[in-house]
Amino acid sequence: MQRVIIHAWFPHLAAERVRRAAAGASELPSDLPPDAPLVLTSAYHGADLVDSVCRLAARQGLHPGMRLADARALRPALVSRDSDDAADAADLLHLARWARRYCPLTAPAVAEATGAGAAIARDGNGLWLDVAGAAHLKGGIRSLLADMARSLRAAGLTARLAVAPTCGAAWALARYAPAAQRYACTRLDSPGARQLAGSLAGLPLAALRLDGTICTAMASAGLRRIGDILGMPRAPLASRFGSVVTARLDAALGHVNESFTPIAPPRPLLSLQNFADPLLAPDDIHAVIDRLAGEIAAILQQNGLAARRLQLGWQRVDGAVMARDLHLSRPSRDAAGFRRLLAEAAEAINPEFGLERMWMEAHDCSPQAPVTRAFGEGVSVSESRASLVDRLVARLGHGAVLHMKARDCWQPEAAQYMAYPDMESAGFDDSMNAAPHCLTAAPRPIRLLAHPHRLAVVALLPDHPPAQFVWQRHTHKVVRASGPERIAPQWWNAAGGTRTRDYFRLQDEDGACFWVYREGLPERGEDPGWFLHGFFA
Repeated sequence: MQRVIIHAWFPHLAAERVRRAAAGASELPSDLPPDAPLVLTSAYHGADLVDSVCRLAARQGLHPGMRLADARALRPALVSRDSDDAADAADLLHLARWARRYCPLTAPAVAEATGAGAAIARDGNGLWLDVAGAAHLKGGIRSLLADMARSLRAAGLTARLAVAPTCGAAWALARYAPAAQRYACTRLDSPGARQLAGSLAGLPLAALRLDGTICTAMASAGLRRIGDILGMPRAPLASRFGSVVTARLDAALGHVNESFTPIAPPRPLLSLQNFADPLLAPDDIHAVIDRLAGEIAAILQQNGLAARRLQLGWQRVDGAVMARDLHLSRPSRDAAGFRRLLAEAAEAINPEFGLERMWMEAHDCSPQAPVTRAFGEGVSVSESRASLVDRLVARLGHGAVLHMKARDCWQPEAAQYMAYPDMESAGFDDSMNAAPHCLTAAPRPIRLLAHPHRLAVVALLPDHPPAQFVWQRHTHKVVRASGPERIAPQWWNAAGGTRTRDYFRLQDEDGACFWVYREGLPERGEDPGWFLHGFFA
């Protein structure tokens, strides 16, 4: 199968990590103002060289590979921090694991050039993806690239993506080619090879991942672009400048195969138990599940992890293999909580002629700091809610338990939606500001109609609240009214015909409270209409 290589380059990865850490701190450090250029440096042969720059620094002419002293001469207000190679490697590994959603073959890209002053020596933050045979799952290579770019942009990362049939070409295009040329080709037949060579011809020799000293030597001989050496005999070229030049050129053009070692998929944490005699009794099954829950919780504890999903599996003596997934509303490694949830799942196990094997896997694991409580401290309200949600999900199924989640929208019918329970991101956590400002600005009814009902209204003046209205063939006389609360449509995505609304809270002579609105502004010459939208207690 023809290879299709995507290279994702993150030119500001390290600097963006420092920026995010500073922005997430409770108080922004005084030595890192948001409007100051930021560079990360490391020592090289007695001199401090710039490893990474933020986008602001890049726009001001600073770049990786330059001396820190030169950078300060250009921008005296810049802020410098020491590079953290371990953090950079951890970020790339995390991104490589994230990229497995697009294809199974992903790996961090590591810079190999080390020449002083060579920009490529300081920008090794990238990813390899081999999407051959997987691009169609995202609607084709272009759709895959667009989705990947959107996701990275939403995460606050600057990324340049390129696709080519070779690793070297994808690397070169991502870093040096204009946006229109980064989609060179995805095949190495004769037309594709010519197209690929044409796309690479105008790029500088540094795009071949060559050392800075080699690029300087070749420039002195008048060779500055890849196109300058495409037609040259390989033997004299290698003899004068080294075999690495021809090797990198042939790898980029696909004349020799260059591959990368993909990362191994994360192995699920597993606790397994085999039985010499078939397991039949429900009490024995419950005892095994309790033991598995304790073991998996201990494994999570040892690794400093917490799981978002547990899978309980069993195999019968007739060879049938079954499993039950348990989704957790928040990451957990609590053995007692696992046992409570799995007690619900145990009821669904039908051993038939007996079970010969049972196991438990922990999935969607993430690091979690140990939780400590003072003596006598009780369980928080959010933890109680999480436990309740998990028990309901275990009993009824993941898709049967939903909750209302707030959306930052002023229009009442669009301000909430149904979502799966997630104690950390859905507003259950007491430590978070769950409700957007739009939901707390004014009282809202306990019941909102799915579709507002048109009313026949009598008002003293066009801009006054109703004196009476007819709903469901019954006339309601208004004895008390408050408002208006004006809610304008979202002009950027408003549907055709949507108009400004003035909401009123009305109470009739029977004590019933209604939430009605007038759509349309009389002062603008619009013919207003009245609608019932909800009921107060």
